[in-house]
Parts: sequence; structure tokens; C-alpha cells
Amino acid sequence: MTELEQLVETLDGLRAGVLKKLAGLSEADARRSTVESGTNVAGLIQHLTFVESLWIEEVVAGGKASRGKRSMQVDPDVSLTTLRAEYKAACAASNDIIAKLGDPECPVTRNGKTHNLRWAVLAVIGETSRHAGHADIIREQLDGTTGR
Repeated sequence: MTELEQLVETLDGLRAGVLKKLAGLSEADARRSTVESGTNVAGLIQHLTFVESLWIEEVVAGGKASRGKRSMQVDPDVSLTTLRAEYKAACAASNDIIAKLGDPECPVTRNGKTHNLRWAVLAVIGETSRHAGHADIIREQLDGTTGR
């Protein structure tokens, strides 16, 4: 397995863990926050959709981040089914872009500085793992569900 495949496999595991924290929650509970910041599981999914789009579709591929929202506040008209589908679509698009580039040394530019694809994928891994931890805690506070 190549380095890039290992990075994507790690990222896919984190993505699955985040989605698992959404599974079985009602629309209301997914939007309910147990912390002062207002962070909630639905908001984390919306935000991570944005993270995927920003880092991979915009920074890596040179397009425009058009998926998700940076905000953790989800519009009441957006269903959990839609949030889940949008996150999965963003992840699939990211994986396709990464696979097409295929080289962790492929240059990418952010804020006028040149980095590489590895750096960008690691940024998404970092954001996803951070927010997966948030989702773990919030889900446990909501209904006692623990574990990956």
C-alpha cells in the first residue's frame, strides 16, 4: 500500500467514525448541544463537509469550496439524510482528487505558500480527528453511546 493510500485509509476510518456518531440520533438530538460553544453532531458533519471541500476541492484542486458550511449551526430545513449524503459526496470527491493526483509530493499552494498533497491530506486528517473527538463526547453526553 502506498503512503497516499495509507493516509486516505486513515482519513476514511475517521470519516466513518464521525458518521457513526450521527447514526440513530433524532433530528433534534443531532442539533442539540451539550457544550457552551453550541457545537452539535449535525453541525460537526456540516463543518467537516466544508473542511473536505476547502482543503481538497479548493486548495488541492484549485476549485472553489462549494460544499458544507464553516458554521456549526445547521439550517432547520437541512435533514440529517441530506447532511450525511453531502458529507459522503464531499469525501468521495476528495478521494477522487487525491487518487487522480496520486503523488504525495504533488505541489499545492495555500496563502501564497507552496506545500504538497501530503500536507493537505494531513490537514484534513487533523481536522477530522479533532472533530471526531468532539462528536464522541457530545454523543456520550446526549445518550451515553460510546466507542468507535
